[in-house]
Amino acid sequence: MVITKSFNYEEVLGIKFGYQILGLPTLFTHIYFVDGLLIDTGQSNAKEKILAETKKLDIKQIFITHHHEDHTGNITGLQKQHNCKVFASNLCCQMMKNPPKISLAQKITWGNRPSQNHLSPIAESIETDNLSFQLIPIAGHASDMVALYEPSKKWLFSADLYINSYIDYFLENESILEQINSIKRILELDFEVMFCGHKPQLTNPKEKLNKKLNFLESSFNDVSTLYEKGYSANLIFKKLNLKENWFVRILSNGNLSKLNMIKSIVRDLENQKANSDYLYERK
Repeated sequence: MVITKSFNYEEVLGIKFGYQILGLPTLFTHIYFVDGLLIDTGQSNAKEKILAETKKLDIKQIFITHHHEDHTGNITGLQKQHNCKVFASNLCCQMMKNPPKISLAQKITWGNRPSQNHLSPIAESIETDNLSFQLIPIAGHASDMVALYEPSKKWLFSADLYINSYIDYFLENESILEQINSIKRILELDFEVMFCGHKPQLTNPKEKLNKKLNFLESSFNDVSTLYEKGYSANLIFKKLNLKENWFVRILSNGNLSKLNMIKSIVRDLENQKANSDYLYERK
């Protein structure tokens, strides 16, 4: 079953898509359209709905915030439907030529994503007829992820920087430290609304981001304390009384799990030791 809803905020159209094989969807993605620009393309499991909902829009260009399958699943169909260019960061363009394999859990939830050899790299900003969006690197959840910031409107299209103030599952290659630094960088900007890829925050977005920052910093500090005592990632997991969703972990072959958060922090701490530029001041 596919559920589609939409909303308008000033000139921005947000379209929400959820997919579930049985019953009602519990996870949703959002794509955004403003002034001829479509931001992200949603999941391939909702392809027919996404193409139908966007057919009537005057899409002149598409921007991809990062390579994950719930953001890139319909690039080919939308590009063909609107005969327009698709832009992304240089790193995203390179990664999409041979995108990383995804787990069975991800395929069931979002669907697969084909490789892309004709994305157009863009580095500093993307312009529309009436707006100018600054591209802000926000690595951590994905190494190639960027946000779009429109300072005159005080809009932030934040990709997956927020998602929620508390994160249950972490991808195997995420960096908690980079997420912390990315959130701090974004909080320095002057914005009043956050168009999140999964949970748009139309009021008090900085408050929501600060809650996530506090969660990540607290988790980082808790793990750091135990790591410095010589505990392994598995033992730290037990010491912190964390509970794993084994169904998700097994179905994803370990690519999605709560243990990955601990492993990410341990990896960040080890990188700190090896690289003096990779610094984070603990509270």
